[in-house]
Amino acid sequence: MKDKLKSSTYGIIFIIIAFLSWGLTPIYFKALQTVNPLEILAHRILWSILFLITIVAYKKQIHKLIEVFYSPKNLATLICTSILISVNWLTYIWAILNNHLMESSFGYFISPIFNIMLGLIFLKESLNKVQKISLSITIIAIIIQFTEINFTGFTPFIPVLLAGTFGFYALLRRQVKIDSIHGLTIETLILAPIAFTYIVYLNMNAKLTFLANINLSILLCFAGVITSIPLLLYVAGAKLLPLSKVGFFQYISPTLQLLIAVFIFKENINSTKILSFSLVWIALLFYIMNSIWLINKNRKTIQNKVS
Repeated sequence: MKDKLKSSTYGIIFIIIAFLSWGLTPIYFKALQTVNPLEILAHRILWSILFLITIVAYKKQIHKLIEVFYSPKNLATLICTSILISVNWLTYIWAILNNHLMESSFGYFISPIFNIMLGLIFLKESLNKVQKISLSITIIAIIIQFTEINFTGFTPFIPVLLAGTFGFYALLRRQVKIDSIHGLTIETLILAPIAFTYIVYLNMNAKLTFLANINLSILLCFAGVITSIPLLLYVAGAKLLPLSKVGFFQYISPTLQLLIAVFIFKENINSTKILSFSLVWIALLFYIMNSIWLINKNRKTIQNKVS
């Protein structure tokens, strides 16, 4: 019992640090304001692969990466997920550099309920009444975001693109029985040749920021660490906690992003954004309360069966 409590404590610590790290990454990317978003993405991929390969080699698990290449189905799926995660990363970076972190935050707030919708459509999962209400409210909140399209261009697409790419990413990754670190390593390996080619292209056309500016070069070198460490902490923490408990901590990141957007980056928050955020928070409240109710219900059912 004592060991279980200790493991749970470590799990909570790892998960909180992971989500805090993800929540604070906008400050890091904002420091790269003058760098092309595609170059930032390329560095994020290349430095991540170097960092991840080092860890996998240290753990003597290179053979697990090689095994994936002997499965055409798994490899094809990981090629798709690598495209999805790269689009997600690029959208997120672009949003921060172009003062749309608030929309990015909204995207991660709606992500859990967006995943419910994907499960309903593709996995034929059923929804209870509360989940249907949460989904309906979220859809209304997204529609309200799109009422700003005439004033802010395509920025309402940011939350949908972020939630959509990450949702489909999670949906496809479920099909591949591989640890997160090995999956991410393969995904970055797939993207690495494209990223390297783009870096060479920038260098040949004298547009490469890396090595041209010492401070920015140092920051770009940390792109792999910024990407990989929170994920490793998340994976470690998730193994020590029930998935339901992990889910309750995921709102740390978008909450921090929203606070950073308003109070540090001074992004404008108007009545439309307030209304859409309020609706999605109501939807999340229903979603969380329903999750707690289901957990308690399942726990009582198991106790009754045991007794």
